[in-house]
Amino acid sequence: MAVAASGELRVVSPATLELVGSVQTVAPEAVQELVAEARLAQELYGQEPLTERRALLARVAELVLARADEIADVIVAETGKPRVEAFTTELFPALDALTWLVRNAPTLLTPERVRYPQLHLKHKRAHLLHEPLGVVGVIAPWNFPFAIPFTQAAYAVAAGNAVVLKPSELTPLSGALVEQLFAAAGAPASLVRVAQGGGEVGAALVRARGLGKVLFTGSSEVGRLVAAAAGERLVPVTLELGGKDPMVVLADADLARAVDGALWASFFNCGQVCSGVERIYVEGALYGPFLEELVARSRGLKLGPLISEQQRARVDELVADALARGARAVVGGAAPARVGWYYEPTVLVDVPPDARIEQEETFGPVVTVARVSDEAAAVRAANGGTFGLGASVWTRSGERAARVARKLRAGSVWHNDHVYTYASSQAAWGGRGESGFGRTHGKHGLYDLTAAKFVDHDAGRVPVPWWFPYDDAATFAFRGLAGVLYGSHRLETAWRERRALLAMAKRYRR
Repeated sequence: MAVAASGELRVVSPATLELVGSVQTVAPEAVQELVAEARLAQELYGQEPLTERRALLARVAELVLARADEIADVIVAETGKPRVEAFTTELFPALDALTWLVRNAPTLLTPERVRYPQLHLKHKRAHLLHEPLGVVGVIAPWNFPFAIPFTQAAYAVAAGNAVVLKPSELTPLSGALVEQLFAAAGAPASLVRVAQGGGEVGAALVRARGLGKVLFTGSSEVGRLVAAAAGERLVPVTLELGGKDPMVVLADADLARAVDGALWASFFNCGQVCSGVERIYVEGALYGPFLEELVARSRGLKLGPLISEQQRARVDELVADALARGARAVVGGAAPARVGWYYEPTVLVDVPPDARIEQEETFGPVVTVARVSDEAAAVRAANGGTFGLGASVWTRSGERAARVARKLRAGSVWHNDHVYTYASSQAAWGGRGESGFGRTHGKHGLYDLTAAKFVDHDAGRVPVPWWFPYDDAATFAFRGLAGVLYGSHRLETAWRERRALLAMAKRYRR
């Protein structure tokens, strides 16, 4: 975590509460200048061939791999997360994104030939261009302080954009690495910039003139404010907001695998995962064995800390509310007596529907478990909230998994696994409902960072039949042509409308 002090953010380890570093902040009024400088850099960079973009990203990938231990050191010091998670959930997604972009972005962004199946347009030629948006503002969270801003910056740069990044004020050191790595790889000056500071700096970025798009990752509450502020300037946004992912464990699931998956998906990163499991619904007779094993395994887990005292207080508040309403903590339910912002792995059962934890995102090491009577009840329960980021189905039957996946309201649905595709760049990422809109990752995320431009070419040698003059003959001709082009019995229609087609041919010859 970090605390603000006279023009700087001082980073304190949430594990030891010791000072680990500091960064200088920027004044909100200076953000506009950063955007203007980035825009100048982008105007030149955006004209570079796709091969140059690919070469830059390849150099960045080499640097990330070479400096992996150094990057991991920063992440661990700043967040307190286990070192293995710094690699699996931070460095792997970053490297996978770079590798995927190097291999695929040039092909996906190459101008596409647009074909004309319409007979009256056969003489035309056209292409679809994927042009950069300009400057992309990235407002990043603290839970994955390197992976999220880095991958979003990489996608934006691959699409030909510049980036101004506002890291979370709780994790500024990891955010600063993004600018450093691109600069060290030879990116043009000001192509990737970081603006350190609190919410007022983020607000200044959203309102800056010359911004082409905003990528915001954070809470639903702040996401609404970002969307409203960007909307005042008609600046498009991608919102990756909160989640309350359900895990549906059907009666034929592999018990050992389901418990293993529940432990990891509920408690990795100390549960501070927008698409982590927060609700588990277990079908029928499997409920007892599943809960017994989950409880036994949870007691032996050792987790990293929550990011801050405020975050721990919120988790404790939601748990206390559930317990006061009749829920039972079969594991955990309190903060341990030790230095740092730790919280025990917690499993709640018998949670009443009016408990806040049933609807609000917990963002901590707490999971609720409930029995459901059958598959239909599991789907109803899973779809019962307002979020729609991810969900998972646990069953030995591929057919059953596919059937349930079609019914779940989520941006991603996994079978016998959870959330892993954030580190698989071919898979689009994003949610529905209060989990936001728009996509990052994959071709859809790449296209979301471009403007599609249709470009037509006509040699001008063929007359245009729908131009003036308008007359009865033109109406007759187009009425007949509509049936030929778009009817279900085109040959029969062509013979029936032969006089109309002849009239159309005459308009082409005039």
